[in-house]
Amino acid sequence: MGLRINTNIGGAIANYQLQKNQQDLSASLQKLSTGRKINKASDDASGMAIANQLASQAKGFEQAMKNANDAISITNVADGALGQAAEIVQDIRVKAIQAASAAQSPESRQAIQADIGKSLDALRDISQNTSFNGQKLLSGSFTNKEFQVGAAAGETVEISLGSIDPENITDETLGSLASIDVTTEEGAQAAIDIADTALDYLSQQRSQVGSIQNQLQSTINNLGNARINTLAAESEIRDLDFAEESTNLNRIKALAKARIFAQAQANKSANNMIDIIS
Repeated sequence: MGLRINTNIGGAIANYQLQKNQQDLSASLQKLSTGRKINKASDDASGMAIANQLASQAKGFEQAMKNANDAISITNVADGALGQAAEIVQDIRVKAIQAASAAQSPESRQAIQADIGKSLDALRDISQNTSFNGQKLLSGSFTNKEFQVGAAAGETVEISLGSIDPENITDETLGSLASIDVTTEEGAQAAIDIADTALDYLSQQRSQVGSIQNQLQSTINNLGNARINTLAAESEIRDLDFAEESTNLNRIKALAKARIFAQAQANKSANNMIDIIS
């Protein structure tokens, strides 16, 4: 290589490398400060797109779990109310058995009928007042309700809860629970059968609620596993390996020292050439 005065090629190369070194140093420090190896699209365009998609999916799983837990809360409220309703109907059945005995007088049967009327009123209250977030659960209006329990469209669970109003609990032959009359022995016998029908109906309702609860809990467990695996996949793409980046930072620092030395040598060579021609 010839000796040149106008252009210090060695110095220019060393200066360029120093500038590149400073960019690498800034990028490394940014990664270490944020804990992420992808901070902007230029770091890894395709990686950022995939990581963002995974993050969105993980958030979807998280919300779906919340929705499923809300649905479980609804079924818990309904199950508790159905349990109370069953106890009321069981009490009505016991009173009907009491009234069916020939030992009862017309007056005592009237008193038993009055007690049954109060129990029916309590059952109506449960039907009308059992609610969740303003929605009545056991009045017959909570039917075909869909809960989004997945991260994708259409991943839903449907819940329907029947009415426990005495007017709506019926036997095809004997009529409704609300119509029972134990003031006669025949009526008391019929009331026992209607009460049995009502208890069967309530048991079916609770069994359905229990099945939905099990389904929802299984869904939550599956969503939890899917969310963890999705977050792990996102982390693998987006998050920084501190040990690896620390090694890279030390490499950049070492290169910076070497490049500063190279620039100094290039400048020294230019000064030596000036000394030669002086």
